Amino acid sequence: MNILKILENFGITLEDLVDSGMELCICEEEEKEKIRKKLKETIIKELNNPNVSTLLIAAVKLEEEGKKGNLPFNYDEDPNYIYVDEVIGMAIANEIAGTRAIFNFRWYDAKKPGIIKELGLFLDDAIAGLIAGCMSKVFSE
Repeated sequence: MNILKILENFGITLEDLVDSGMELCICEEEEKEKIRKKLKETIIKELNNPNVSTLLIAAVKLEEEGKKGNLPFNYDEDPNYIYVDEVIGMAIANEIAGTRAIFNFRWYDAKKPGIIKELGLFLDDAIAGLIAGCMSKVFSE
Protein backbone atom coordinates (compact mmCIF):
# COMPACT_ATOMS: atom_id res chain seq x y z
CA MET A 1 0.00 0.00 0.00
CA ASN A 2 1.49 3.32 -1.06
CA ILE A 3 0.77 5.95 1.59
CA LEU A 4 1.27 8.80 -0.91
CA LYS A 5 -1.60 7.43 -3.03
CA ILE A 6 -3.77 7.24 0.09
CA LEU A 7 -2.92 10.86 0.94
CA GLU A 8 -3.67 11.92 -2.64
CA ASN A 9 -7.21 10.57 -2.12
CA PHE A 10 -7.52 13.29 0.55
CA GLY A 11 -6.14 15.93 -1.83
CA ILE A 12 -2.62 15.88 -0.35
CA THR A 13 0.19 15.73 -2.92
CA LEU A 14 3.94 15.49 -2.41
CA GLU A 15 4.24 19.08 -3.67
CA ASP A 16 1.63 20.21 -1.11
CA LEU A 17 3.74 18.64 1.64
CA VAL A 18 6.92 20.33 0.41
CA ASP A 19 5.16 23.69 -0.05
CA SER A 20 3.75 23.51 3.49
CA GLY A 21 7.17 22.77 4.91
CA MET A 22 8.80 25.60 3.02
CA GLU A 23 6.14 28.12 4.01
CA LEU A 24 7.58 28.36 7.53
CA CYS A 25 11.21 27.88 6.51
CA ILE A 26 13.44 30.65 7.79
CA CYS A 27 16.49 30.59 5.55
CA GLU A 28 18.48 32.63 3.10
CA GLU A 29 16.86 32.99 -0.32
CA GLU A 30 19.82 31.34 -2.06
CA GLU A 31 19.43 28.27 0.19
CA LYS A 32 15.70 27.74 -0.43
CA GLU A 33 15.97 25.52 -3.51
CA LYS A 34 18.59 23.29 -1.87
CA ILE A 35 16.45 22.97 1.27
CA ARG A 36 13.32 22.33 -0.81
CA LYS A 37 15.06 19.49 -2.67
CA LYS A 38 16.36 17.97 0.57
CA LEU A 39 12.91 18.27 2.18
CA LYS A 40 11.28 16.48 -0.76
CA GLU A 41 13.84 13.66 -0.55
CA THR A 42 13.33 13.39 3.20
CA ILE A 43 9.53 13.26 2.92
CA ILE A 44 9.75 10.49 0.31
CA LYS A 45 12.16 8.54 2.50
CA GLU A 46 10.04 8.96 5.63
CA LEU A 47 6.81 7.99 3.86
CA ASN A 48 8.54 4.62 3.35
CA ASN A 49 9.21 4.29 7.09
CA PRO A 50 6.66 1.68 8.22
CA ASN A 51 6.11 3.42 11.57
CA VAL A 52 5.41 6.77 9.91
CA SER A 53 3.17 5.31 7.22
CA THR A 54 1.24 3.21 9.76
CA LEU A 55 0.58 6.29 11.92
CA LEU A 56 -0.54 8.20 8.83
CA ILE A 57 -2.88 5.35 7.91
CA ALA A 58 -4.28 5.44 11.46
CA ALA A 59 -4.98 9.17 11.04
CA VAL A 60 -6.65 8.53 7.67
CA LYS A 61 -8.85 5.79 9.15
CA LEU A 62 -9.79 7.96 12.14
CA GLU A 63 -10.63 10.79 9.75
CA GLU A 64 -12.90 8.46 7.76
CA GLU A 65 -14.61 7.09 10.87
CA GLY A 66 -15.07 10.60 12.28
CA LYS A 67 -16.79 11.77 9.11
CA LYS A 68 -19.13 8.75 9.35
CA GLY A 69 -19.97 9.57 12.98
CA ASN A 70 -18.38 6.36 14.26
CA LEU A 71 -16.14 7.87 16.96
CA PRO A 72 -17.09 8.14 20.66
CA PHE A 73 -17.30 11.95 20.43
CA ASN A 74 -18.68 14.51 18.02
CA TYR A 75 -16.00 14.73 15.34
CA ASP A 76 -17.45 17.96 13.90
CA GLU A 77 -17.04 19.82 17.20
CA ASP A 78 -13.30 18.98 17.62
CA PRO A 79 -13.67 18.89 21.43
CA ASN A 80 -10.67 20.13 23.41
CA TYR A 81 -10.63 17.04 25.65
CA ILE A 82 -9.66 14.93 22.60
CA TYR A 83 -5.90 14.96 22.19
CA VAL A 84 -5.19 11.69 20.42
CA ASP A 85 -4.79 13.69 17.19
CA GLU A 86 -1.91 15.59 18.82
CA VAL A 87 -0.40 12.33 20.06
CA ILE A 88 -0.37 10.96 16.51
CA GLY A 89 1.30 14.11 15.18
CA MET A 90 3.93 14.14 17.92
CA ALA A 91 4.59 10.41 17.46
CA ILE A 92 5.22 10.93 13.74
CA ALA A 93 7.52 13.90 14.37
CA ASN A 94 9.38 12.00 17.09
CA GLU A 95 9.79 8.90 14.91
CA ILE A 96 11.39 10.97 12.17
CA ALA A 97 13.68 13.30 14.11
CA GLY A 98 13.41 12.58 17.82
CA THR A 99 12.43 15.02 20.50
CA ARG A 100 13.83 18.03 18.62
CA ALA A 101 10.94 17.61 16.16
CA ILE A 102 8.32 18.08 18.90
CA PHE A 103 8.99 21.84 19.02
CA ASN A 104 8.65 22.02 15.26
CA PHE A 105 5.42 20.02 15.46
CA ARG A 106 3.90 22.59 17.82
CA TRP A 107 4.97 25.36 15.41
CA TYR A 108 3.50 23.68 12.32
CA ASP A 109 0.37 22.63 14.20
CA ALA A 110 -0.26 26.16 15.48
CA LYS A 111 0.50 27.99 12.21
CA LYS A 112 -1.12 25.39 9.90
CA PRO A 113 0.76 26.40 6.73
CA GLY A 114 -0.33 25.32 3.27
CA ILE A 115 -2.38 22.14 2.97
CA ILE A 116 -2.43 21.61 6.75
CA LYS A 117 -5.11 24.28 7.27
CA GLU A 118 -7.41 22.43 4.86
CA LEU A 119 -7.30 19.06 6.62
CA GLY A 120 -9.56 17.51 9.22
CA LEU A 121 -9.16 16.77 12.91
CA PHE A 122 -6.66 13.90 12.60
CA LEU A 123 -4.92 14.53 9.30
CA ASP A 124 -3.89 18.10 10.09
CA ASP A 125 -1.85 16.93 13.08
CA ALA A 126 -0.49 13.85 11.32
CA ILE A 127 0.70 15.93 8.35
CA ALA A 128 2.07 18.65 10.67
CA GLY A 129 4.04 15.91 12.43
CA LEU A 130 5.35 14.55 9.13
CA ILE A 131 6.46 17.97 7.92
CA ALA A 132 7.88 19.03 11.28
CA GLY A 133 9.86 15.82 11.59
CA CYS A 134 11.20 16.09 8.06
CA MET A 135 12.12 19.77 8.44
CA SER A 136 13.90 18.98 11.70
CA LYS A 137 15.82 16.20 9.98
CA VAL A 138 16.76 18.45 7.03
CA PHE A 139 18.28 21.02 9.38
CA SER A 140 20.03 18.51 11.61
CA GLU A 141 21.91 16.67 8.87
